[in-house]
Amino acid sequence: MNDLNSTPSIDPEDDNMNLQDDQPTATPLKKYVTIIGPKKDNKWVCNFGCKVEPYTGTYSRIRGHFLGRAPGQKAIGVMQCSKVTKDDKERMRKEEHDAQQLFARSSRKGVNVVVRPTTSIGTTKNDSRIVSDMFDMFSRGDVDGLIGRFFYGCGIPFNVARSPFFHDMVKGINEASRGYKPPSADKIRTSLLDKEKSKLDRHLAGIKDQWPTFGVSIVSDGWSNIKNQPIINVVAISGGRAMFLNGIDCSGDEKSGVFISELLFKAIENVGVYNVPCKLAGDIVMEKYPHIFWSGCMAHSLSLLMKDIATSHDPNLKFIMKLYGKVKDIVKYVRTHSMVLYIFRKFSALEVIQVKKTRFGHHYVVLERINRLKNHLISMVLSEEWDKIKCGSSSSKLQHEEIKRTILDSDFWEQLKFVLNFTKPIATMIRFCDSDKAVIGEVYQRMEDMLSSIEVILLDKPEILNVVRHILLQRWQKMNIPLHLLAYVLTPFYYSTTWLASSNPKGDQRRKPHVDPIVQHMYLDVVDRLLGNSIEAARARIQLSDFVSNTGIFARPQTIVDREIMPAVKWWSLHGASVPELSSLAVRVLSQSVNSSCAERVWSTYSFIHSVARNRMNADRAESLVYVHYNTRLLSRYRDDYEKAYKDWDSYVEDNLINFNLREIEDRDEAMATRHDDIGSSSLPNPPQATQEQNQHEGTTSQVNEGQLTSQATRTKQARHV
Repeated sequence: MNDLNSTPSIDPEDDNMNLQDDQPTATPLKKYVTIIGPKKDNKWVCNFGCKVEPYTGTYSRIRGHFLGRAPGQKAIGVMQCSKVTKDDKERMRKEEHDAQQLFARSSRKGVNVVVRPTTSIGTTKNDSRIVSDMFDMFSRGDVDGLIGRFFYGCGIPFNVARSPFFHDMVKGINEASRGYKPPSADKIRTSLLDKEKSKLDRHLAGIKDQWPTFGVSIVSDGWSNIKNQPIINVVAISGGRAMFLNGIDCSGDEKSGVFISELLFKAIENVGVYNVPCKLAGDIVMEKYPHIFWSGCMAHSLSLLMKDIATSHDPNLKFIMKLYGKVKDIVKYVRTHSMVLYIFRKFSALEVIQVKKTRFGHHYVVLERINRLKNHLISMVLSEEWDKIKCGSSSSKLQHEEIKRTILDSDFWEQLKFVLNFTKPIATMIRFCDSDKAVIGEVYQRMEDMLSSIEVILLDKPEILNVVRHILLQRWQKMNIPLHLLAYVLTPFYYSTTWLASSNPKGDQRRKPHVDPIVQHMYLDVVDRLLGNSIEAARARIQLSDFVSNTGIFARPQTIVDREIMPAVKWWSLHGASVPELSSLAVRVLSQSVNSSCAERVWSTYSFIHSVARNRMNADRAESLVYVHYNTRLLSRYRDDYEKAYKDWDSYVEDNLINFNLREIEDRDEAMATRHDDIGSSSLPNPPQATQEQNQHEGTTSQVNEGQLTSQATRTKQARHV
């Protein structure tokens, strides 16, 4: 115990004062104080006895207590020791200086570094190496600076630092043997990429094992890279999970129905012919595999329906084209004139957005946004700032005045409101279909309700209704495949008391799906086509009869109750054990995806990888890189720690590179302004929807979809959707 009333002398030969001499530390002055109480309290008393009461503070205050304020330090926050002598201070300064020299590049303050004791002859070779190693260490700030320089110099998105793989890499480097050298660029793009792809294949095996149970949708889409090379990708959807299979370089090949069908044949054989129960390529595929069904991308087909209405030259609809042209003029004028945009932002927190033509339903999105900005735009053109804007040429002045006249025209806003009103059901349906989730069982009924809603809205405009109905039915004939009808019949919710007690938008009482003559004729043909003329098909028809009439095992009270609350695939998995033929068929059909958005999202990855500033690689290497990148994200989304470790990283490619999906922008805008009705709202009772977690187990069926060929700037419209 130190006597606090006496002043100790600092004797280099004193064993008690040099207990740590053999173990250099970054905090050498701590040996001149005594820690009091728990370490976390940072309480200590001076061994020189300058004060009885303890001081509070970290090592910087201990240093200040003995040596005073350091250069650049505003205050030491503690009383300076009055008992320490000049010689004591000199010795302390030397100890502090030596420690700073030894630990200058180490950020681990207070951590003792053990050095081998020296012999009487001098330091050993090992001692020299250990001390040298200490001097070679980088401080944390230095390392952070090097990492930052790597990001800045290479133009790497900052969100990459959120990637769990980035942290795994740093951890691996820390734990690697001394002298580790990173792999070369050639090794990364060749052998290491091949190894990662093989490793990924093993992890994907678990998903592929579920394909026979849930079936597979094979989705295809086309694109041209920066070298104008046409590429067609193939994606397999099952269990709500879209897996990238491959991308084919089609340079030098005519992209005919026969050519595309051959690509689809290979994809079908790759996933397994009987894992695919599912206009030219589709017909060829169905001719070879009768149990496979053709289907177009529902979201894209509905978007084309919206375009047909917006660009119709029919005299009764021509006003919509003129209206859309005026809206585009407003958007362009506000966004391309910096002074106008500056004034506009004074009146509105929402932006005037320019939507890519590749965005599903982009006509509605543009019109709806301008309608929401009505009051802000009117305030802008009536402001003093608007009149003070200088227009250089006479044409600019005329345009300036024309924009003002349009915004102040009440007929313009009435027309806009009218068009939005009767096209809103289509926009609602687009948003519903633009998902990888298994919603095929709801498509037919929702399309019926969409048409009914439009008919009700246009009831007093028969000339417009007739044209719109004709356009809609033409598109529906291309979208409506027999498989949709079978899925509709197999959806349990449509036999529930809640559903049958409700009315459609016209006010008519709802009916069970199978009583519709058109539906009945077609869905039975689908059963025969899927199962063939077999005993299994006969059993399935008998079981189907019990299902639609609520008899047999389907008459149990809990089975009836669960129709209203359980997603379709879950319902069949729970209650279909006694009817294996029908249950297996229902799970496969109801697990199908109805759009090809997942295939289009692959192009954001291709665009990211094929950037001129980043990589110049052949098609095979690009395909392998896309395969690893896309499917690594797929696997990460189904990890238990996804929300904690992977979600932030998983967002950046989709947020920054996908041009046709602006939902997140819309969500951010909504947070900045007054809430408005969402275009996806509906007052109709809807079947229970599976969550993302539930959809992990509710796969998608076997449908082959070929979206249209695309380029980075525009998408070439083609009629083939396989």
